[in-house]
Amino acid sequence: MKRWIAVVLAGILLLAAGGVTALDQKKVDAANNSFRFVVMGDSRGELHGTNESTLRTLMEKVKGLSEQPSFLMFTGDQVFGGVDVESQLIEWKDIVDDYYPANMIYPALGNHEHDETVFSKVFNYLPNEQLPGYQRSAYYFDYGNARFIVMNSDRKKTAVNIQHYPDYVITAEQRKWLENLLATSDKTHHFVMFHVPAYPIGSHYGASLDANPEERDAVWDVLDKYNVTAVMVGHEHNYNRRHIDSSFNGNGYTFENKVHQVTLGGAGAPTNNTNKDSRNVDVGPVAKDHYMVVDIVGGRANFQVYDRENNLIDEFTVMSNKKKVSNN
Repeated sequence: MKRWIAVVLAGILLLAAGGVTALDQKKVDAANNSFRFVVMGDSRGELHGTNESTLRTLMEKVKGLSEQPSFLMFTGDQVFGGVDVESQLIEWKDIVDDYYPANMIYPALGNHEHDETVFSKVFNYLPNEQLPGYQRSAYYFDYGNARFIVMNSDRKKTAVNIQHYPDYVITAEQRKWLENLLATSDKTHHFVMFHVPAYPIGSHYGASLDANPEERDAVWDVLDKYNVTAVMVGHEHNYNRRHIDSSFNGNGYTFENKVHQVTLGGAGAPTNNTNKDSRNVDVGPVAKDHYMVVDIVGGRANFQVYDRENNLIDEFTVMSNKKKVSNN
């Protein structure tokens, strides 16, 4: 009994002397501007719900990483959607929760989830009404030396455009909110995520934010102005990376930086390698299931993308550059 008491007392003294838990260590690492996060997207099933087999395979790969992520982000279309979208999202969250606590997961609203109220109800731990009227479909959080901004690309200018495609836009109020978050930030890195790509290359070419090029360029003007670290999207069911620079100038907007749009759309949805616009495409389209690991080390962001067999698909680095000063 005395020996047991001595062991307990020794453990208490060790903690008092500075022993740290795994959670504490993550906070320490983040405070030191060194941490890891993982991104994937489009885990929906082909006809219903979630592609559980593929999602679990990728989550197991992430769980097997020698250095674990502080959190995970999903670029949208977690599920197929429909009248029972709420139960599908609950099931999806239960699957992911087998690997990581739900409050470590930061999803974007996809066009297949569609319902902002249901999305906000299921992911009730996300920040609420940071942008009034958007519930939990537009939010941001800070971690370490980085700010993460998740936007809603599912609202539409009209029901369909002249080509009968969904008329997706990132609205003016979101653009104003985005600029304020970037202008007032003291962070080194800024990551922006939304589901529908600004500059698609494949099967959704002409049917994404590019269906409204003036409004698309207006939001990219903000992203370029503050030279964000990366823009992460989904919707097209492959991996591709393209850089947006002055060669995309148009509609009265002039871009001065090189910003990566990273499409992460292969966590279960049927993949394809359709390529209708290869301008400034650095990698892809790669029609394989995949996930991305991002390591932040001070001013450096290291990106590595792996397929379901842990083969490296892409690797690149972005060094933080001082953002432009807002004219507002």
